[in-house]
Amino acid sequence: MVFYLILFFILGSVVGSFLNVVVDRVTIGESIMGRSYCDYCRVKLSSIDLVPIVSFATLGAKCRHCNKQLSWQYPIVETITATLFALAFWVLVQGGGLSIVTLLFWLLLLSVSVVVAVVDFKFQLIPTSFVYAASFVSLFYNYFVLPSPIFVDHLLAAFGVAAFFLLIVLVTRGRGMGQGDIVLVFLIGMVLGIEATVAAMFLAFLTGAVISVLLILAGRKKFGNTVPFAPFLIFGFIFCLYWGKDLLGWYFKVLY
Repeated sequence: MVFYLILFFILGSVVGSFLNVVVDRVTIGESIMGRSYCDYCRVKLSSIDLVPIVSFATLGAKCRHCNKQLSWQYPIVETITATLFALAFWVLVQGGGLSIVTLLFWLLLLSVSVVVAVVDFKFQLIPTSFVYAASFVSLFYNYFVLPSPIFVDHLLAAFGVAAFFLLIVLVTRGRGMGQGDIVLVFLIGMVLGIEATVAAMFLAFLTGAVISVLLILAGRKKFGNTVPFAPFLIFGFIFCLYWGKDLLGWYFKVLY
């Protein structure tokens, strides 16, 4: 088990490195193909500069060529993606649901989730093209893998939570939520189903409220300032993807 966890951690760090490229280039309309380069001196980077996590540390967080400070986004995204990939394998093994199809599906969802969260955090923009693609894949996965009643449950969750967020957008005239959030929660509902989606939304709003209050107390935000909400939605989504059943089981046990 430990060997496979390390293997998926390494795989996740490599994917995370690629996701950094996606985040940086897609937002400026640049192709993700081609060699990586320094954002400052534009020199193409060699393989020794691109080892996930390790290169950032050994280079002292600076470019080898121009000595400019590198963004901490790179090792953070690589480490988070690596951890999520290793956890995905562990959770599927522990839950007895490990299969190649399900594992690949989860890794795709996690990759899209990381891109969405980082882009929204940096630019307050949700890259909906990735979310649409993931929703399309999720629809096919659910149709061919899930029993019919559960498939319907996931469809109802997707349209129900999307309608709820659409209502928020209409009532607040776009000040409370953005249209990209509607697309994102549709994906979340499609993947999780009704009960886990409700739990994910609760966690998203709870963590969003707590962080917002802390930012206001720290003087980083003022009342009325917007905070990117997609990272909180992604947190609730991934938590419930991994442990939604356990969370709901604990909740109903305490309630009843």
